Amino acid sequence: MFRYDGYIVWSDRMKQELLERYPEAARAPVFVVGAPQFDIFFRRELFLGREEFCRRQGLDPHLPIVVNAMGVANCVEEHHGALDLAHRLIRGELGEVQLIVRPHPFQNSLELREMFRPYGPRVVVQQGGDPGEKRTLRSQDLEGVAEWVNTFRHADVVVHLSSTVAIDAAIFDRPSVCLDYDPTPGSPRQALVREVNHHWTHYKPVAESGGMWLASSPEEVVEAVRSYLRNPALHREARRKMAAYVCGRIDGRSSNRMAAAVIDFMNSCRSTASLCEMANP
Repeated sequence: MFRYDGYIVWSDRMKQELLERYPEAARAPVFVVGAPQFDIFFRRELFLGREEFCRRQGLDPHLPIVVNAMGVANCVEEHHGALDLAHRLIRGELGEVQLIVRPHPFQNSLELREMFRPYGPRVVVQQGGDPGEKRTLRSQDLEGVAEWVNTFRHADVVVHLSSTVAIDAAIFDRPSVCLDYDPTPGSPRQALVREVNHHWTHYKPVAESGGMWLASSPEEVVEAVRSYLRNPALHREARRKMAAYVCGRIDGRSSNRMAAAVIDFMNSCRSTASLCEMANP
């Protein structure tokens, strides 16, 4: 919409997309820095041991942990998929495992906790946004950020619906299962889910990367979770490539590179301004 004097992007692929869609951007510097928000995953002072994390979550540190991470319920009612997974867990279809239901920070977790209460204690619902706050003002404090980081550090498998948490999981080398169907009874948004996973340009390369398991039914979700629990290395190399495709360099120093890019850009602007002054005294 605007002509900028410089750009900061996450990856070489993002730079390529920028230049494809906005060819005029080629006249300006483009800095590839990585994804700064994931630097928090490298903050060791936030790390909790598995026993301490499980104590805080009310879980058994000796049992595998499956995380069902949900997005904002704008179109698809993802809680139906999580409820089905909890039901199958209680029936023993997943083996001896535990389930963390992780709401989006915008979500009101009080309603979800009531929904999942019959499935305790091996099914827990994390705290979402403060229901007393306006939805647009809900966010994570430092404690919430630490829970986010450690949830993915200690997850054994992550289940989601076309979510960016596939990248969160991949950064920690955790396998993930992506729903390729609408779990809402009657699947009214089935076509939309398939379109997101297989046509939308921002998610198709992730969904079809081979770095996660695309499950076309609840039964296949169970199969995928059990397969990953037996063999966590399954699809490992593709996971690594998937994360790098999206984020570029993943080393906890993207914020440093972003700051350096801004300084480099400003110094370049000053040099250009000085040359202009010399040419036009």
